[in-house]
Amino acid sequence: MPRFLLTLLLLVSSTLQAQVAPTRANEAYAQVGPRALRLDYYAATSGTGPRPVVVWLHDGGWLTGDRTLPEFVAPLVQRGIAVVSIDYRLTSEGGLYGDATVTFPAQIHDVKAAIRYVRAHAADLGIDPARIGAWGSSAGGHLAALAGTSGNVPELEGSIGGNLQHSSRVQAVVDYYGPTDLLQLIPDVTTPPGTIVDHDAPGGPGSLLIGYSATGQGLGNLRANVANATRPFPIFRQLAFDANPITHVDATDPPFLIAHGTADNQVAIRQSERLRDALGGVGANPRFVSVPGAGHGGFPENVHAQARDFLVETLTAPAIAVGNPVAYTGLWYEPSTSGQGLELQVLNGDLLVAVFYGHRDSGANLFLLGTRVGRLRYGESIAVPMTAATNGRFNNFNAADIVRTTWGTLALTLVDCDHANATLTGADGTKVLALVPLARVGPKRCD
Repeated sequence: MPRFLLTLLLLVSSTLQAQVAPTRANEAYAQVGPRALRLDYYAATSGTGPRPVVVWLHDGGWLTGDRTLPEFVAPLVQRGIAVVSIDYRLTSEGGLYGDATVTFPAQIHDVKAAIRYVRAHAADLGIDPARIGAWGSSAGGHLAALAGTSGNVPELEGSIGGNLQHSSRVQAVVDYYGPTDLLQLIPDVTTPPGTIVDHDAPGGPGSLLIGYSATGQGLGNLRANVANATRPFPIFRQLAFDANPITHVDATDPPFLIAHGTADNQVAIRQSERLRDALGGVGANPRFVSVPGAGHGGFPENVHAQARDFLVETLTAPAIAVGNPVAYTGLWYEPSTSGQGLELQVLNGDLLVAVFYGHRDSGANLFLLGTRVGRLRYGESIAVPMTAATNGRFNNFNAADIVRTTWGTLALTLVDCDHANATLTGADGTKVLALVPLARVGPKRCD
């Protein structure tokens, strides 16, 4: 297929554009060489307090497209969710960013830079940094899905745009007909509907994405050499592997809604089914919307309504899962009261160990220990049974001398990355603590 025709047809959906003006337009979120990457911000028009936000990722085969907002996304602002629409590097833009590459992982680096920027500027934008979603179509659907599953993958984080102290995780994903396993794009095709895109060719979008696009190359050639250890095959196989959202799926991934047309002749529906099955395999239970007779886009309004409802339901829930609970491992203290606080340890993502050190109103020292199994959620008060330990020694330690007795309960609520509320309730009364981190031992990026 000629390159110009590929550009016109490939992975581009016929989405109408929004008739709504951005609140803040053309804002730079990162500088790559001589060129800025930019975003448009659409403030929520309903609700109070910090609002959730959805990052929109456009289609175009990683080759074309821009951040113009589709009209089916815009109604989110009327339902209390802000929207950020971003540009990211395209494979057709070689040389425009100086020496910086425009092949993968450039695209996901840009997406993560934008998410970190939004989180870093949450107060200025009036958004809740713990409630960020990603929604994209086609190539943008792929990037939204990859952002959702690669929250714990340092190799895909990148460093452009800075704000590296902030997490690039998202708390909800809507993936409209995004590619997943690049090497299976052609093997996944069924007839009907067949395909109008030669994904295996050197000029195919996936081949261009990973930079394996010279004469004689392409995804088909790479698949034929899947076991070939000769350079450069392992290098490009790894890029295709890293670009696959399924590679990074684990139990801490956020809720997903995946929608795909049964008559899609550009990206086979099997690509989305693969992602659905992988997420289901780790207990993520994604919502899967198979759209009868729909091609590559052109979904009916009821599908868009399901996507919006999903994002509103997920991002405005009273409690929302913590994406990186290990980041809460460390010391937390009450600034107004010296000498007491909590040491939190999160092990394997869902085992919380809480140690209280401090004193009662009588001045008596108190050392408490409790554990709780279950994923942490923002805004949820969790009850941790606490035991008291006495007869401990720094020297000549003998575990048999330690006396452990049931003491009471710790009620712990994580407010956001840097604030938690704790209430200790025992036989001799109640202690309320407003906690902030003193030092973090675990990964510092939290959301």
